[in-house]
Amino acid sequence: MSSREQHRQVTVRHAPRLVPFLVVGAAVGVVAAVVLAIVNGPTEGYSTLSSAGFLAVVLGLPGLALGAVAWLIAERRTRGRGRTYDAVPRESGSGAAPTERNSAHGQR
Repeated sequence: MSSREQHRQVTVRHAPRLVPFLVVGAAVGVVAAVVLAIVNGPTEGYSTLSSAGFLAVVLGLPGLALGAVAWLIAERRTRGRGRTYDAVPRESGSGAAPTERNSAHGQR
């Protein structure tokens, strides 16, 4: 193989995780629903708990959407901040010592 085939440039960037943004967005919607149900009290024919449950569904979905939008904004902000590295494939059977990260696990 030529040296050009062995070396590759790779870009590494740290992207935010989607699930925490979605969970926080939905939780904000549910908390807002509970606060609204407590502040407004029971409505005609419904208890405070059933009103809170209905509002949790109604406000949890927009909270989920807002969490997704917040993730998209955070992801776009980190898109241009990647670092470029030269990747070199490992040689098989070289008998090289393990890297520091691998050798540090399980040893004291």
